[in-house]
Amino acid sequence: MSTIETSLLTTQVYDVLRSKIIGRKYLPGEKLDIHKLADEFGVSRSPVKDAINQLVHDGLIEIIPRKGTYVTQVNFSDFIDILDARLMIETWAAQRITNSVTDEQVNEWGNIVHEMDSLLEVSPFPFEMYSKLDMKFHKMLVEWAENRKVLEIYTSLNTHVSLSRIVHSTSLESTKKRHQDHRTLFEAIQNRDLPTILGTLTLHIASLKNEAELRWDEVMI
Repeated sequence: MSTIETSLLTTQVYDVLRSKIIGRKYLPGEKLDIHKLADEFGVSRSPVKDAINQLVHDGLIEIIPRKGTYVTQVNFSDFIDILDARLMIETWAAQRITNSVTDEQVNEWGNIVHEMDSLLEVSPFPFEMYSKLDMKFHKMLVEWAENRKVLEIYTSLNTHVSLSRIVHSTSLESTKKRHQDHRTLFEAIQNRDLPTILGTLTLHIASLKNEAELRWDEVMI
């Protein structure tokens, strides 16, 4: 089997596993057997192992030494702390870049918002595509600050994959409620309006906290 074929198989297995975890086909704390997954997908163990390693990096799967591979369980208090850390980093980044961000960068942010707008009109709602753009939108703000260590910390928080579990079953409704925040942020950065950026980021994270609190027991246990 060629490297390209193996890579494609890994991507396919990754997409299926991620979708099943977020869609609660595999529940938090459930043990996953690599041999059984390979048989289920009709592939060798190699692409399954590679896909699982990617999902470990995403925070959706954890490998416990001498015990096995499990769907990650997330503690509610820890998750709220992670959202606070995300807010701290995003507001720090906003203060650092608002007056120095280029028009080209702002336009790129706007293009992402336009892509997200268009996905809201698609039926059935392509939640995975929207979620990736959402992650790219917020991460880009931190990237503009040009601090590699802060970016590494921000990326390691993995809030978007955990949030995917929370909003998946009511994704369109939940997404529409918060989508306007992205447009507000884009317009505010066009105007170099730091107070609006900081206020919108704070409200955005508060909304995520509220939804997590309302639906945590339903989707994370």
